[in-house]
Amino acid sequence: MSSFEFAFSLFGLLLGLSVAEIMGGFARVMRGRTAIRLGWLTPLLGMLLLVDLVTFWSNAWDMRDAIPPSFGALLYGTVIAAVYYLSASLVFPVAISEWPDLDTYFLRHKAQVMIGVIAANLLVIVARVILFGNIFTSWQAVVAPLVFVSLGLVLILTRNKRVSGAVLCVLLLLYGAFRFLF
Repeated sequence: MSSFEFAFSLFGLLLGLSVAEIMGGFARVMRGRTAIRLGWLTPLLGMLLLVDLVTFWSNAWDMRDAIPPSFGALLYGTVIAAVYYLSASLVFPVAISEWPDLDTYFLRHKAQVMIGVIAANLLVIVARVILFGNIFTSWQAVVAPLVFVSLGLVLILTRNKRVSGAVLCVLLLLYGAFRFLF
């Protein structure tokens, strides 16, 4: 077993539970769709978190040779994965009967979810700096996190559903743009 396999077996467990939490939330609201107003905001937030989790998984693979199998690295990775799990557990309501309108649920919980996603991403950036030194060697390496955090802050602060939906769509498009174009 390589050091990456050793370290990632712990992170992968929590990340897998995060994905399961989001997919379970999707399933709950789909089963209850006749009793609740679905809307687009909560499912878009779920999609954003899923894409971000896959991005984290991909980034971890890219860093696999540099991740030491030390207690500190295991703890640090576990903190990131735990933040993702906590965020994932807040995307969808547990008891959908208490939230007949998912947009209302979204407006109440989006800040907590997005703060978690931003925190996890910033922790990954810190890990990359610790492992590789200066990672800000191209304009993409600087612009992508700044745009992501800025849009995330807009999402956290706005109470407008249309602005929230637009921000979520732009964030999802940016994942594709930055991942596949650069």
